[in-house]
Amino acid sequence: MRKVNYKEKGITLIALVVTIIILLILAGVTLTTALSQNGLFQRAKIVVEKYKEAEADEAEKLGEVEKELDKIIDGETPPDPPKKPDPVEVTEKNLKEFQGKYVDIGLDTNDNKEVDDWEIFYVNEGRIFLIAVDYVPVSQLSTWGVMKALNDTGFQRCRDDYEYNVNWNMPETFLEEGLADLNLVKHTTYDLKDNRNKVNSIAVSHLLNTTAWNGVKTAASADKQQYIDFVIGGSTLEMWCEAWNVAVDGDETLKRIRADGSGTSGYYVGCEATNHEKEEELYVNGSIDSAVELTKLDKYETFFPHTAQYESCDGYWLASPSAEVNPGCLMYVRFDGGVKLYATTSGWYLGVRPVVSLESGVRIVKREGANKIYDVIM
Repeated sequence: MRKVNYKEKGITLIALVVTIIILLILAGVTLTTALSQNGLFQRAKIVVEKYKEAEADEAEKLGEVEKELDKIIDGETPPDPPKKPDPVEVTEKNLKEFQGKYVDIGLDTNDNKEVDDWEIFYVNEGRIFLIAVDYVPVSQLSTWGVMKALNDTGFQRCRDDYEYNVNWNMPETFLEEGLADLNLVKHTTYDLKDNRNKVNSIAVSHLLNTTAWNGVKTAASADKQQYIDFVIGGSTLEMWCEAWNVAVDGDETLKRIRADGSGTSGYYVGCEATNHEKEEELYVNGSIDSAVELTKLDKYETFFPHTAQYESCDGYWLASPSAEVNPGCLMYVRFDGGVKLYATTSGWYLGVRPVVSLESGVRIVKREGANKIYDVIM
């Protein structure tokens, strides 16, 4: 009989146990890898979900393309993608549409940290004229160097406790150099230079002197100064009347007014509704003797930023002399609808609203996401 050598064949009990333990460990690792949160099964599930999402998205896009193709085949034109607003040229014909729109020339007029403090007022000879949205504080005029320029030629500012009022006190020098083109600013019915010795002509020469008001331009942001031609201290009466008539065209409740020349004396204010009857003061919203309905002026903030006295300020100066010679008076716009006269030596309760002439050919473009704000562009 053959003798069996157990050392050469089969396995020992210990080896079997070790083998089983190793297999159990490998099985555990495999199950953990497959069943854990980031295991193979979970990853496979995520891949399947991503695939289904991609498949659905692709089907949706293909469906949209198919619809557009069907429209083209059926003769329909697909809608154009949204585009940026086009620049607009403001002219005499479309001025009414754009009057009162805010234009950013990079200049804050009232220390409110806003640079859209200017609004479209008038158009002449292809130029857009902007007016300050409100009376400009004397402190801001000083910051721009305007008050110094005026003081150096014989004017004095108003008392310190009146924030907005400008007192043209005893003007001495007629400023001819730097005087704006009078035809361009519609100052055509009164010869200032022939009346240079009259106090009201001297005062107007200061309001219309572009050199004295150049600080307003240089205070604008550097990138916007290129669009500004010149600045004056206020609208002329003729410009104001023409702009007003554009604004109220079709509104029979408000008067259309005009400026009449009166020899060497100055201006009269006439009302077209009364056959150009000459008056030295006029309410554009009713007669002088009747109560004024201020609510009618609410939508004309470009011309009347306030319909009540504001910070001891009754209104703002116009750059036109009145027909009254003694004392020398200027025309002004009163808060309650009046276009009246006021003596330069006692004008303690009036402010200024400078006017900016943009360069010829400047257009405006609506700022994206803004309602009434426009930017300038050549």
